[in-house]
Amino acid sequence: MRSCFYALMGMCIALSPVFAQNLTDDPEAVPQYGVFEITLNAAPGERNPFFDVELQVRFTRPDQTVAVTDGFYDGGEAFKARAYCNQTGEWKWRTVSNLDALNGRSGSFKVARSSLKGKLKKHPDDPRQFAYDNGEWFLHIGDTGYRYVTDTEPEWQAYIDQAAEAGFSKIRTWFCRGRGDVQALFTESRDGMDLPYWREIDRRMTYALNHHPGVIFQLIPYGEDSEELIRYGEGDRASIFAARYAQARFSAFPNVYWAVSNDRLIVHGRFEHNYDASWYTIDRIGRDMKNREPWGTLITNHQRRHDGYSFVDEPWSGIITLEDQDQVTGAIVLQYWRMGDDPVVLDEDRYELYIPPAHPMYFFRRLMWANLLSGGSATYGGLRTYEAYDGKERGVRGYYDAIKEGTLKGGARDLPAIRKFFTDSGLTLVGMTPCDEMAGYDPQSFKCIRDDKHIIVYAANPDSRTPEKADALNEPAEIEIHLTWGEYNVHWFHPVTGEWTAAENVIGGHDRKLKAPFPGDAVLMLSRI
Repeated sequence: MRSCFYALMGMCIALSPVFAQNLTDDPEAVPQYGVFEITLNAAPGERNPFFDVELQVRFTRPDQTVAVTDGFYDGGEAFKARAYCNQTGEWKWRTVSNLDALNGRSGSFKVARSSLKGKLKKHPDDPRQFAYDNGEWFLHIGDTGYRYVTDTEPEWQAYIDQAAEAGFSKIRTWFCRGRGDVQALFTESRDGMDLPYWREIDRRMTYALNHHPGVIFQLIPYGEDSEELIRYGEGDRASIFAARYAQARFSAFPNVYWAVSNDRLIVHGRFEHNYDASWYTIDRIGRDMKNREPWGTLITNHQRRHDGYSFVDEPWSGIITLEDQDQVTGAIVLQYWRMGDDPVVLDEDRYELYIPPAHPMYFFRRLMWANLLSGGSATYGGLRTYEAYDGKERGVRGYYDAIKEGTLKGGARDLPAIRKFFTDSGLTLVGMTPCDEMAGYDPQSFKCIRDDKHIIVYAANPDSRTPEKADALNEPAEIEIHLTWGEYNVHWFHPVTGEWTAAENVIGGHDRKLKAPFPGDAVLMLSRI
């Protein structure tokens, strides 16, 4: 693996150092939290293999619970079905179909323990935090790679390899070929799915699953195609089938969750803009997807900037997804953290190349720390991945390649230090409560979160109250914090270098002033003895 550009030794996180077959059709070698694929051959005859052939597969797990999933047509005489294999032991399967050659087929396979982590879930001990299916806390450090699966993007492999190397754990990706156009999903006559396009999506998702299985993809099947959303609301069979087909192909993948659409203004009445989307249509798609979801894959929706999230209370929605701007205080995340009991993700703010901040490294590390300590998480954006590849600033490219060529300044450079903080300290944010009031309730300067034993404070130490212009002051941060009675260990963490500095213990029971041992922004960790 190549070294991390601008990163210190030990701070580059490789989420999967070895290649593995995590999607397999070998019934004797299925990894736990991987995918087992069945291929059944049958001639569809005069029937439309997409719309007229029904195929469902009943997978019986070792504990005798059953998951029922749709099969999908993959060309010629090939029909397939996929299982997300979360339990070890012997699985059994049986088909139900209106095509005699596919009906009543059966078999079994064995799932063995593996090092895979599994699907993204709500944490069992704190529904506002994420966990992998194996119970491990998921630290969300997001990136935007919209066109990763688009067949015209040539540098997709460099993109995902370098995204994993940079420490990103979640990637936003849509199925569009054009920004507001998902027509590549369909045949020209809309009498089926365009299989070469879907197979390319499949190839790229399988590559990510095999090489970087800990990186989770937010898949956006309808992208920014408002016209296709309208067709769905009107009952168009191809529009409705696209989501069903997408789930049949990809819901079994452990590295995915769903976002219905992207960057749409949600309206309840008459459309006034080409970026409007009906609340009722998004809700219907969400309910339809939830009702047929066999593997517990999370579902959300992404709305237009400053539009908030309109589906907090809907039972199909498992993540509160936001788009806003200059959220370096975590205000919008904290607002929605208090409204619901789902994880909250600020999935879009500024990009390095779109509404760029003056000091991207400071802006993005501040954005990440502030939103984590507000109980949620945030996402970085570098290149203009919503536009087609041009070899420069548009399309998906390797993050470090773009830095080397001078297109990006390295706004995500300091994000691996966040993972280092939690790895070194052994802490997670599970069960922790935002408490900015402990640090004087000045979220522009201080963000605070705590549980019964630990307090984490991010001191932004900005030189301006204007977020897009601010940089860290070249002097140490000072924090006045109110501590309850007790003795506390004091440690300072440098959010750029990843270095720790221990300080003298302090006694609580009153306000204490603590000064960082280095200039710039800083992270303070207090641990009750």
